[in-house]
Amino acid sequence: MAKNAVPMAKNAGLAAKQSASDAVAWAAPRVKDARAWAAPHVEHAGLAVRDKIAPAISEKIAPTISDAIVEAAHRIDAPAPRRRRWPRVLAGITMLAAAGSAIAAAMLRRRPASMEFGTATAQGATDESASPASSSGQAASSPADDEEEAKGNGQVQTS
Repeated sequence: MAKNAVPMAKNAGLAAKQSASDAVAWAAPRVKDARAWAAPHVEHAGLAVRDKIAPAISEKIAPTISDAIVEAAHRIDAPAPRRRRWPRVLAGITMLAAAGSAIAAAMLRRRPASMEFGTATAQGATDESASPASSSGQAASSPADDEEEAKGNGQVQTS
């Protein structure tokens, strides 16, 4: 019988915990609605004490009672839900990253072909070192050949 009591007690504890969380989930919106309804009514009662009863009773006691009732109404009123900032921050960071990516893509598209890796400048250096005329210090090609090469690889001829 003792062996059966331990699992039953564990199950009863879990069932009680589940029932309590269900009760809280059911009651929370109703309590919030009740507070939202009661706060303006209590505040109205406090203002009525100040305006209607104060002249009949006492000039000192009624304002104190009225202030206490209005303060209680403000405490009863449900607080406004706090806004979370992290979704806005995350959206801002995402927008900045997207804008940066778009700018980088536009800059890469507008870059001239001569700036790309492994283009004619690197090939020209290997061609000159391979030719025997360049090692002796003599010109390897005529000016007309240089102009044709410049037109072909998109570079501007200077001199």
